[in-house]
Amino acid sequence: MDDYLSEREQIDRVRKWVRENAPWALAGILIGVAALVGWQQWQNWQERKSLSASQKYEQAIEALANDDREGATKLATQLKADYASTPYGDMAELALARFHVEEGKYAEAAKYLADVMDTSEDAQLQLVARLRLARVQRADGKLDEALATLNGAQPGGYAPAFAVVRGDVLLEKGDRAGALAAYREAMAAKDDGQVDRELLQLKINDAGGGVEGGVADAAAPAGATAATAGTASAGGAP
Repeated sequence: MDDYLSEREQIDRVRKWVRENAPWALAGILIGVAALVGWQQWQNWQERKSLSASQKYEQAIEALANDDREGATKLATQLKADYASTPYGDMAELALARFHVEEGKYAEAAKYLADVMDTSEDAQLQLVARLRLARVQRADGKLDEALATLNGAQPGGYAPAFAVVRGDVLLEKGDRAGALAAYREAMAAKDDGQVDRELLQLKINDAGGGVEGGVADAAAPAGATAATAGTASAGGAP
């Protein structure tokens, strides 16, 4: 009999707990389900948005290929305004910048590159835009601006490429020692395929640094001398 009462007491306690806590438990379940459904819907929306941005980016590239600068510009503007959470607006501006560089319109190219450098949420794209902007400024004869651009941020993994462009700018400014130091910095960096080391060796040669690390010898045909490689560099360096 005592065991029976004990079981009844346990059942009553369970029933009481359910009456008191069921609404809260049910609410928790509903909130969890709603959160899961909301998360899935948000993910689906993000995927649809990314797909739409990708399509518009492809349209912008196609417009540039067809020499439709106005259409490409409109698409890039739309991507920057409506799809800021995706990288496609930045990528479209980088493409527009390249298009203008090919036409020799450096001021227009610099405008797009500066926008990506200053507004992109992607740190890597910021560095890419900064490096390209420095190259454009150098091509446009704005050497001091190019140096300021290069010195405006830590280059991170792009350090070798930054050093090469810095060397190019300094060489044009007549600072051979500074250029040589920058080129050697790039040459000393890990060879990750970021820079053309054979071309870099030619730049070092032209800056008065001579052959470093046997790179020029290795690049020359069998039996060629370092002097021969140095002669070839004089006519082929940019």
